[in-house]
Amino acid sequence: MESNKNTIAKESENNHKKFTLREFGGSFGDWGTLVPFIIGYISIVGLNPAGIFLTLGITNIILGIKFNLPLPVQPQKTIGTVAISKGWDPNMVISTGFGTGVIWFLLGFSKKLNKIVSKVPIVAVRGIQLGLALILGWTGLKLFSENLFLGFISIAIILILIKNKPIPSAIILTFGGILIMFFTQTIFISELEFGFPLLTFQIPTWDNFLLGMVYAGFAQLFLTLTNVMVATVVLIKELFPDREGIDANTLAFNMGAMNLINPFLVGMPLCHGSGGLMAQYAFGARTGGSMILEGVMELILGLFFSEALLVLFTEFPMAILGAMLIYTAFLLGKIALSDFNIKVFPIILTSAIICFSINIAIGFLIGLIIYLFFTKVIEKTDS
Repeated sequence: MESNKNTIAKESENNHKKFTLREFGGSFGDWGTLVPFIIGYISIVGLNPAGIFLTLGITNIILGIKFNLPLPVQPQKTIGTVAISKGWDPNMVISTGFGTGVIWFLLGFSKKLNKIVSKVPIVAVRGIQLGLALILGWTGLKLFSENLFLGFISIAIILILIKNKPIPSAIILTFGGILIMFFTQTIFISELEFGFPLLTFQIPTWDNFLLGMVYAGFAQLFLTLTNVMVATVVLIKELFPDREGIDANTLAFNMGAMNLINPFLVGMPLCHGSGGLMAQYAFGARTGGSMILEGVMELILGLFFSEALLVLFTEFPMAILGAMLIYTAFLLGKIALSDFNIKVFPIILTSAIICFSINIAIGFLIGLIIYLFFTKVIEKTDS
């Protein structure tokens, strides 16, 4: 007991040391999953890099100051996966993000989110996760096939660096792709422009709001309920037992606010996530300093390098992006099967196949209906 108190006291003391080398290293922890979606949003969907990086930077800085925890924001993976795989236009993305923001804000305001969380069957969510893995993996394979040699080299780099925590493979591959573009003269340094960006603003539209929510938004809500509202809250309690007051309602307010504001600056839909928290913690982050440092780097990229990033990521080698998406799909699939149970796996697989071949929302609903029926059959059999 005494040892535990000392650990907590030491952790609290460290909370005041926000800008250490360890925090700086931790700020790169979640870039492994962040970078593939950023490149996809810029090169395939056509989002403005300035909007992406400025909204990321501002959000991370505000949350880092407010909570003083490594609680980074990440792309909403369902929306990002569908948008990149289907080639959505920017307004569809920001309208869908705005829709999730409205719902999260209202749910957070209702103070009933903790009860809702307990009602969502994990099996139905696992179906979405596996379906997303299939969609993302298939998209990655198509991009990967554009240059098999470069794709396999990228996969090899990812595998080599999996256990080398100080060096995220996504960052190495990004810089590698940029160097390849220069060496192959796909782009020239003279084409890169530096300086303040020309910001673009968009208003979410009603039609895109409805379509986006049907195709991906509602499914994203159920995925976020477990990955954020359950997993993140539990992980915070495990890693920072002295921190109180961060629950599902608090996180819902955060996600509601960020997604109500960011779309107007053409930022990508964002959410919290247990993966981002664990990644930054694993790389050394213990306070909000990692988020503030990450936010400052993102602001610098958005303010001074966005035009250059637009050129770079528009011509980025698709085989490298494909390799990163394949690995991201593998991680999603691994999570989906983390608590494998042969009794419910057919439900998860059925839901995933429908998500992949028809629609994520339909796949989720069918998986949920089958699960509820399956549960009643089990109860009758047991009785």
